Amino acid sequence: MVRRNQNDIKAELSEVSLELEALAKSESASIEELQELQAKADVLEKEFDQAVELEKIKAEIIAKRESEAQAAVQPAVFEATQPALKEVKEVIPATAKSQKSKIFASSEDAYTAGMYLAALGGDHKAKEFMAAQSGGTDNKGGFAVPTVLSNQLINLVEEYGVARQYCQRIVMSSDNWSVPKVTAQASISYPDEAAAISESDVTFASVSLSAKKMASLVKMSTEISEDAVISMVDTITQSLALSLATAEDDNLFNGVASAINANGIAGDASVDDTNVASLGALALTDISACAVGIGNPVRGAQNAFFISPTVYHGQIRDLVNAAGGNTIADLEGGQRPLLMGYPVVLTNILPSAPASGELVAVFGDLRLGCYFGDRRAVNFKVLNELFAANDQVGIQCTSRIDIKVANPEVLSKITIT
Repeated sequence: MVRRNQNDIKAELSEVSLELEALAKSESASIEELQELQAKADVLEKEFDQAVELEKIKAEIIAKRESEAQAAVQPAVFEATQPALKEVKEVIPATAKSQKSKIFASSEDAYTAGMYLAALGGDHKAKEFMAAQSGGTDNKGGFAVPTVLSNQLINLVEEYGVARQYCQRIVMSSDNWSVPKVTAQASISYPDEAAAISESDVTFASVSLSAKKMASLVKMSTEISEDAVISMVDTITQSLALSLATAEDDNLFNGVASAINANGIAGDASVDDTNVASLGALALTDISACAVGIGNPVRGAQNAFFISPTVYHGQIRDLVNAAGGNTIADLEGGQRPLLMGYPVVLTNILPSAPASGELVAVFGDLRLGCYFGDRRAVNFKVLNELFAANDQVGIQCTSRIDIKVANPEVLSKITIT
């Protein structure tokens, strides 16, 4: 039996975990699929534990043999017994523990993330700290991205943005990934007694996802002290998350030329479009037309309106209030973000004063209509020389994704003519 090394097992386990996470979020997933994938993950975890234990046993045997061989060829040397030196592990200083992070769950997590970035920037003390945490550095002086940093950044991106929250997330196992979709369902016939049943086919098409790189570059001073490292990493993480979320949403709704999605929902001619001459000409009948533009909604669809806060609290609120039936309590307390009985998701990426060809609103279920292809987790890199003249380093953050309108028939929009 050929045993795989622990790195190969770990890589496969990571892929299975991502698939399991994506499947768990999908409402179309069956319990059998989840159980099968979970069973595969359990087997891989057990195999990984066995591989780690086997490597440990091998290392002990090799060390013992080397020690015995060395003792056999060297005469015994008698030395005064010295007390064993206690291993010193870098700890988080009290000054950092007393600070509160606005982004991370604890000051310890924020400090570790900050020292990771400082270590990449060349800070000697930060390198020692990261080496103590990870058990050493690699031969290139690098360190693994702390889980707390990567996870918190993704959490913030999902909190700030719409695309990652509402689109169907697809874990891409390669740069180009095809996702099947049903284009025609089985048909029903009504045969006479003993007559043959008419045949029908379920036809499929595929949606091709191609991972494209997104990148951001943030400058920071090299003069990072223990007292400033937590606030520094809070600021950088928050800025990166906001920028990534904004860019993802911009590609989804408006489209960005030569980027992830050049057309977006705004430029997709297959999405039902209700045109208005201007924002001032918007009427309740236009909103109704948008809601019925998708025809009979897919069973289980969770439709919603996606609107700019300025447009919703301005023009649309005026239309709703002008319709009458409001009480003083309604006017003083405001109304819930609902429109035509559907929830309203406010997003700043939609234009607050839409011009010709721009979106006023989008309606439908993005989970059914759009695919968010996720190729890999966020990566970090520090550029030491680019801003050296100003005694600064650059933190480069990249991800690889794709965003596609896969089922335009379940979406509709209102645009300015």
